[in-house]
Amino acid sequence: MKRNHIKTYIILIIFISIIGISIAYASLNQQLQIKTSTTVQSSQTSWNIVISKDSCYTKGHAILGTVEITGTTFTLSNFKFQAPGDNFACVFIIENKGEIDAKISSANVTWPTASGINTTSDQKLINENLWRVFKWDSPTADVKIGDTIPSGSEKKILIQYGINSTMPTLPTNPVPFSAVATINFEQA
Repeated sequence: MKRNHIKTYIILIIFISIIGISIAYASLNQQLQIKTSTTVQSSQTSWNIVISKDSCYTKGHAILGTVEITGTTFTLSNFKFQAPGDNFACVFIIENKGEIDAKISSANVTWPTASGINTTSDQKLINENLWRVFKWDSPTADVKIGDTIPSGSEKKILIQYGINSTMPTLPTNPVPFSAVATINFEQA
């Protein structure tokens, strides 16, 4: 009788093992498949800053030089001052023709200094009497990092410099000046 019980236990163990293996195989054979597909498209993809010259003018006896725009860099060259109080100004239009707002990430101006003048004392005197303006034209405010130009809009910027009218005199020959301004933009 013990043998029958042992056979029964062995058959029962084999039967339970087969059922266990079948269940394990079935569960391992199942695959959970999750398929997703997403497309995110934005019509707003970039900014497109275009800079153009609006106007340049002089006051006093200053002589107008040349203006060159390359990308977002303005170069003003060979403007000449002949008397105390001379100054010049250029207004530029900065237009965002892109689909998203742009903001200023950096704004650098290399202001002029007098050079090529015969005496160091004349150079020092002129450099001490130069004044400079780098502002939005309307409303008048300083140009600063973080200022935005919304999509499809424009702003005007003013670059102006001159020699104080209180300066006693200038050297006999006209004094040439140049300035370079670069404005870099990023997504607002």
